[in-house]
Amino acid sequence: MGRLRLSWEAMRSSSGLPVLALVVAFVAACSGGSASGGVPATSQLPEGLPATATAAPTSTPQPTVRRDILASRLVIPSLQIDAEVKTSQVIPNTSAPPPGCPARPDDKDTLTVPEQGIATPAVDLEGLENKAWIFGHSRWQNRPGVFFSLQDISVGDELFVDGAERATGEPVSSLKFVVTGIYLTDTDSGEKLISAENPGQIPSRPMVILQTSVREQGSGKQWILNEQKLMGKSINLVEGDVNDPCKYLLLFVIAQPS
Repeated sequence: MGRLRLSWEAMRSSSGLPVLALVVAFVAACSGGSASGGVPATSQLPEGLPATATAAPTSTPQPTVRRDILASRLVIPSLQIDAEVKTSQVIPNTSAPPPGCPARPDDKDTLTVPEQGIATPAVDLEGLENKAWIFGHSRWQNRPGVFFSLQDISVGDELFVDGAERATGEPVSSLKFVVTGIYLTDTDSGEKLISAENPGQIPSRPMVILQTSVREQGSGKQWILNEQKLMGKSINLVEGDVNDPCKYLLLFVIAQPS
């Protein structure tokens, strides 16, 4: 199982056309958000997600139950989403950064994203153990995508996943999860949020991470989703100026098993 250093802002559709960036997918219950550029304390992050600030006391770890899920269907009743989850392939990242933005590392890969619909990696990715990462466009060619309505989700909403165990192929059906966190990130903070750096950060129970794009990189790019709504309900993990045009903004929704 290889480690994928994702270039979120450069994900491409299966047709090879540039698409809106997607990190994932991957939380403590939050009833409100922070509009500042700061990073919340570790105590705001759930077990199984990497720490992004000074360590805080944690409860006794629970035994890890590995159940890596290859999702095939996602249902979110509150958003009236009932969608097939397609498989996404790893490809080289050949995109160039917008003018005036830093160059990207040469060794990063990216993932294909369907022009319509939502997807999950076809292969196991190191750092995403016990995390079902599902991503999709918020908008594609000026038309709302499946995850455009993700901005309307709330902590406490339920979602259901069909699919199969990645290790055994055993089918799973209607696995129930509950939304516990909503996050605004850029590509750097999003990668830190969802990708475990060591085995001790693997969650003890499987979780679901939903991801979509909020704002593309580049001068003059506007928010795709409702800025006021997202700043009011999400925890802001963006370090520095959220209005920096070189930051690709992303929305992550974390759901834990019910």
